Amino acid sequence: MKRFILPDLLKGLAAFFMVQIHITELLLNTAGRESTLGKISLFLGGPFAAIVFMAVMGYFIALSKATTSVNIVRGIKIFMLGFLLNIGLNFHLLFKILFADWPYNPLEYIFGVDILYLAGLSIVVLSIIKSLKKGQKAAAWIVFLAVSALTGYANEKLTVANHYYVLPFIAGNYSWSYFPLFPWLAYPLAGFIFALYEEEIIPFFIKQKRISIIIIILVAAAVGLLYKQGLSTTINLPAYYHHTFGYIFWALGLTVLWTLLLHVFIAYISETRIRTLLCRIGKNITAFYVIQWLIIGNLATAIYQTQQLSTFPWWVAVIFSVSVLLTFGYEKVHAGLHRHRK
Repeated sequence: MKRFILPDLLKGLAAFFMVQIHITELLLNTAGRESTLGKISLFLGGPFAAIVFMAVMGYFIALSKATTSVNIVRGIKIFMLGFLLNIGLNFHLLFKILFADWPYNPLEYIFGVDILYLAGLSIVVLSIIKSLKKGQKAAAWIVFLAVSALTGYANEKLTVANHYYVLPFIAGNYSWSYFPLFPWLAYPLAGFIFALYEEEIIPFFIKQKRISIIIIILVAAAVGLLYKQGLSTTINLPAYYHHTFGYIFWALGLTVLWTLLLHVFIAYISETRIRTLLCRIGKNITAFYVIQWLIIGNLATAIYQTQQLSTFPWWVAVIFSVSVLLTFGYEKVHAGLHRHRK
């Protein structure tokens, strides 16, 4: 598939924001997490990371030329990768649980609903919608609105004792369910829907510049008016992971503004090494995501929430750099194996 600079840049920046938020969540002590820098980190790791990543993924599913069966198999593979990643990133902790009698439930870590589980399930859902010969747009809108409107209800009804580690993938206020389908399926659906209308939206914004400016101003005003509620939800991790209707639309509005800002950046600023680096990371986002989690997850078992705020820049610089180097090494090995097979 043809590479798109803007989506790759969005994913590359999301990768950086993911590293720093994981460090804040798992390595910084209470004072660091509650500091101004800690709150900024939580904010950047919210709408600009997972939400952007999922929206871009939905966009590319809509553009994919692969068959429905191929996409569904891909979704299943990513879901299984999520299972393996959970074991890998929690390996140190699972070792402690098994051999040092640490009092934690290992199943809550193995089946912790992380973003790869969400990505795999979302690809399956979007592939089914895409397979519809008629009513594809209507189906996407119905599912998007249903997920957005019913998340609160679903969380209440599906938070039960007999969840069998299945319901947390769908909804519910479970502490180990970070990215359940309700509400998180809304974001890949938003990217999917945009792709379906892109050929109509882009020419409209080019021709109707005055109306386009008014729309952007209205979106910016809405995001600005609701920023207190949006910010408070973002920096409150349980509320963020299980947010509802209002936050979805605030986050999508912010995502639109962020995307437009980067579009202007690409259009008017010549290519730089940093932009090239971020686009390359974005191109290899899955490998990068796995690698950074393997590092941070196992490290966190040893130094969980003990680090001073002053160490934060060093942790980010080192872990991000090592993750980039290992990702690019994986990219070269994978490309070499692919050429060899041909």
